[in-house]
Amino acid sequence: MKIIQRPITPLEEFEKALELAELSESDKELIEYIRYKGVFSQPTIVKELRLKTKPPVLSTLCVVCRKIGKYMPDHFGLVREWSKSINEHGVKWDGDLVCSATKNIDGILLTPEAGTALYDILAVHKELFSGLN
Repeated sequence: MKIIQRPITPLEEFEKALELAELSESDKELIEYIRYKGVFSQPTIVKELRLKTKPPVLSTLCVVCRKIGKYMPDHFGLVREWSKSINEHGVKWDGDLVCSATKNIDGILLTPEAGTALYDILAVHKELFSGLN
């Protein structure tokens, strides 16, 4: 499996797609939280945004990303191909439009499966981070 370089999200195109996607207030809050927080896990989002545990927030994130991706189809397609290239099972994860799994200094994913974290640790893509603004 060949790993390809992550497509950098054009910020203006993303902001426009975000507006056009007609997201609910809770969907907007989720994206704003991720972009502001930078690094997070599913339990931290649920706790800090006071969300229900069902459906899983990472599933909701995928739905939101598909809504946004509808308005930037070329870039979303590139992100999905990149997502497939970095997944050990060749699976595309639509949430990769906004954020991705993180690795420790040894290059090992921060996940329960890897024995490196209690929960999957994700990080927003640098160009979408808004926490310092």
